[in-house]
Amino acid sequence: MNEKKIKRVVLEVKDISCPSCAFNIENYFKKISGIFSVNVHVVTKMVIVKYDSGKLGLNQIKTGLKSLGYTPGNVYETSGNINVGESFEKEEKKYFIKFVFAGIIALFLFLTPAVSDSISFILSFFVWAYCGWHFHRGFYYSIKNFSADMNTLVSLSSTVMFAYISYSTFYLSHKHFFHWHEISMLIAFINLGKYFESKTKYDVSRSIKKISSYFPKTAIKVENGKEMEIKVSEIKKGDIISLKPGMEASVDGVIVEGSSYFDLRQITGESVPVFKKNGEFVYSGSINNSGAVKIKSVNVGEDTMIARLLNSISDAQSLKLNIQKKVDKIARYFVPSVIVVAFFSAALWYNVDKDMSINVFAAVLAVSCPCAMGLSVPIAVMVGLSRAIKLGFIINNPLVIENFSKVDVVLLDKTGTLTEGFMNLSKINAFKIEETEFLKILLTAEYDSEHLFADSIKKYCESENIKPYNILGFKSYVGEGVECNSDVGIIKAGSPYFFTKNSIDFSVHKDEINSSKHPCVLLALNGRYLGYVVFNDPLRKNAKEVVKKFIELNITPIIISGDRREVVKEAAEVLGIKEYYFELKPDEKQSVVLKYKMEGKKVMMIGDGINDSAAVNEADIGISMKTSKEITSTVSDMVLLTDDISAVFKVIKLSNNVKKIINQNLFWAFSYNMLLIPLSAGVLYYVNGFFIKPYMAALAMGLSSVSVVLNSLRILKVKM
Repeated sequence: MNEKKIKRVVLEVKDISCPSCAFNIENYFKKISGIFSVNVHVVTKMVIVKYDSGKLGLNQIKTGLKSLGYTPGNVYETSGNINVGESFEKEEKKYFIKFVFAGIIALFLFLTPAVSDSISFILSFFVWAYCGWHFHRGFYYSIKNFSADMNTLVSLSSTVMFAYISYSTFYLSHKHFFHWHEISMLIAFINLGKYFESKTKYDVSRSIKKISSYFPKTAIKVENGKEMEIKVSEIKKGDIISLKPGMEASVDGVIVEGSSYFDLRQITGESVPVFKKNGEFVYSGSINNSGAVKIKSVNVGEDTMIARLLNSISDAQSLKLNIQKKVDKIARYFVPSVIVVAFFSAALWYNVDKDMSINVFAAVLAVSCPCAMGLSVPIAVMVGLSRAIKLGFIINNPLVIENFSKVDVVLLDKTGTLTEGFMNLSKINAFKIEETEFLKILLTAEYDSEHLFADSIKKYCESENIKPYNILGFKSYVGEGVECNSDVGIIKAGSPYFFTKNSIDFSVHKDEINSSKHPCVLLALNGRYLGYVVFNDPLRKNAKEVVKKFIELNITPIIISGDRREVVKEAAEVLGIKEYYFELKPDEKQSVVLKYKMEGKKVMMIGDGINDSAAVNEADIGISMKTSKEITSTVSDMVLLTDDISAVFKVIKLSNNVKKIINQNLFWAFSYNMLLIPLSAGVLYYVNGFFIKPYMAALAMGLSSVSVVLNSLRILKVKM
């Protein structure tokens, strides 16, 4: 397989209305050679297709959709510019206009019963044909493709009712049971329900639309000291981009000049602006609040944080929870079953009361709503994904929502997960020299080094206002140490091995250096030993609280680390963790995950490095930190966009709320159909004379879908 030929395209398909539509599209494309995957998201009306461009083209995909009766709209080769709310706005307008037309005509016919039957017929035909056209068109294609969906029910119901009113009026002179305005009310109420459904779905999509808006169209490029405005698509890696106050970063990059406060709330969930200076990383979509800066582009186009964020959301929306797969199976047979029930009920009433027979047939079809059932799960998941971004994490795989309540064990990488992930100068032990002079010599030795220890030394000395001596020459010995020629002489700094190799006597501190749990850097001037410094990677400030919270939730915390035994043991003791693993290689970390899974445990793994990627991928729930390497964040189920590991508990609470809302939605959708279908069939007619008119059934159908969407929106308001 030629990987270069694999393309991913997102198509907007406005005609998608229920799970049956998704099933028809997915089932059709799975049979076509060259299609690797196709996922349909009912809520956003998006079809995501991965295909071999060497075997078929985009036009063939669009032709396939048209043959099924669907109208492909906007096409996106990238998620970067997708405006997920645009289709809902157009859909709202369409349904609203048709509701208004049908409603006005229904009101006119109701208030003027003396109007002639011919005029009533013409007005009713206009409503049936124009205001119900989208349903009739969908019905035609459902017959053509041997399927059935919501359009089938609405079209059948309104057509049979319109035909019967016309027949009884002009041929039987018998119209006391049905009136002309009822057909207009039926279609008006269905369009009203679809209007409110589209409107509330648009509210759900706005947060994702807002993220999409963080794609600036242009940027200011600096070249040869001159500034020029260019398209964002023209930016290349290594370009210098000027970012003035109020502008949004169009690429991921490193500040090379200036400093400023950046608003990151839409990217990382951090509400307080973050100060960024020379050498620090800036994500695309970050808003420059104050000073002018220049950044060197590192990630451009599809590789930027914003683009990857939207692609993650787009892909995640199309994945289906296990409970949704079960609902989809039920929904697939639901419409045919309703049609059978409608015909059977009508047949039972036919010899008793022909008018009631038609009423029952039309009402059963109109009241049966597969939309509410089909929306119950995906709309809640979509709202959950939207809320997740505001809380500071991306859910790559919504399937894990079902697993959080089952987690028994959490495996925690130490470095960068439980710790800050950077070296901190924690101890200075100078030998026969003033500490300030010791640090000045040490800074001189490490000033041109790019090692993590050197960064820590520079930061510490900067805070103490210590400057280096003049540097005349510098050499680095990888994994051992550095040598610097300076105004004060030859300086060496490095490991005990490096000093032993260079015959520098450090026996006065040898025992304590060798017994140190943390790495040490020794210092010598002109062959004379001057002392050593110790570095450690400090625990995150809330690491203890995080561990305690896991224990309270009956989730056993375990450290798995590649670090030395003494260091891991010390961290475990401080945090109150009883079980820990040390000096593990990447494959050994994965083996630990498999060990607990074989014991029947549900395992959550939180890590940040490349060495964690296999374990993160293997876990039931894999979570990567903000600082994770791309390979780790790619294989993880979730990515925390903040440095605060306690955000994991917000994830857990959010997943519990999403599951709760899903269960409520499904209960309402199934209860609604179980109650109203028998009532529409007339089971109480001979008990108390109660029966449901088709237009009343249509109103109830619309309200059922709206209730599911509104209930799902409550996820946005739950306190975390």
